[in-house]
Amino acid sequence: MIAVIDCGTTNTRIYIVSEQKEIIASGAREIGVRNTVITGSRDALKNGIEQLFAGILKENNITIKDIDLVIASGMITSEIGLLEIPHIVAPAGIGELSKNIKIVNDPAVLDIGVPVHFVRGVRNDYGKNATIRDIRMCDFLRGEEVQCMGILNELKPVLPLNVVVLSSHTKIIHLDRQGRILRCMTTISGQLFNALKDATNVGKSIIPAEGEKPGGYSYEEIVEIAGECVEHAGLGRTMLMPRFMQVLLETSGDERILFINAAIAVDDIKAFMEFKSQGYDTKNYLFFGHESRCNLYSYLIRKEFGDDTKIESIYDNDIIAGLTVKGSVAVASNFIKGA
Repeated sequence: MIAVIDCGTTNTRIYIVSEQKEIIASGAREIGVRNTVITGSRDALKNGIEQLFAGILKENNITIKDIDLVIASGMITSEIGLLEIPHIVAPAGIGELSKNIKIVNDPAVLDIGVPVHFVRGVRNDYGKNATIRDIRMCDFLRGEEVQCMGILNELKPVLPLNVVVLSSHTKIIHLDRQGRILRCMTTISGQLFNALKDATNVGKSIIPAEGEKPGGYSYEEIVEIAGECVEHAGLGRTMLMPRFMQVLLETSGDERILFINAAIAVDDIKAFMEFKSQGYDTKNYLFFGHESRCNLYSYLIRKEFGDDTKIESIYDNDIIAGLTVKGSVAVASNFIKGA
């Protein structure tokens, strides 16, 4: 059996995979690298993962002797994770990921009774003597690299392909014809929306309120207006506009939510355009994330790059999580073959 540890910013998930590559047990805990940032200590993350792992084994009558290999990926290898491990420099495919696994058998890092095989993240190749003038070329992945391997193994997509992750960030990842990660580009879009909602006075204007009457605007009209505002007034002023829409105009919460999401997405399109200008262009896209965001970005991408752009979207959280598991198992299996 292979145990897969997927550690993110706020949550950690662990899966037990049989020799037939089927998930036979799993569990999740609201513990992630965010806890390290808040507490200034790795203890909460370390203890949380250890307890989650032990609990899954106990609940499913699995012993540690049944586990052939433990593989971990994601933010767990970052400077705020359990152990900072340098990235692989792109291009990186399954061969590079498995060859550069770091095996750690140290209870001080993670005390679960067996060694842990950490998958390194991938960073862009921006040259050896880069300075801040090269900052637009800099970016990295931690966790999405195994998702990409899962996509290649499970979905067999047409290559080259731009994979677009719509979560706390927007991440664009270019896979070449050989299935290697060549480059990535990230924006803070998801966190930007959450910060606006939770930490500003605009927040109450982007949730539905009782008794409101919609302004009667179409989807396309709101997206177009939001785009014009970003273009002419800038994103900062546009993000304030839901307040005006609520207080001074007749609009519904749903219309204001679409407006602000559209404004953030339109601003994100600049990153897509820069990605293309750097040479990572393709007519093949795979989006995964919340359905409404996938639909919005698909609409804008086709509008910018043409209706002949081929876009597939994945909304189901179980399928998305499964890609991480399948990718991790593929990397682990390749590692075992090469060992």
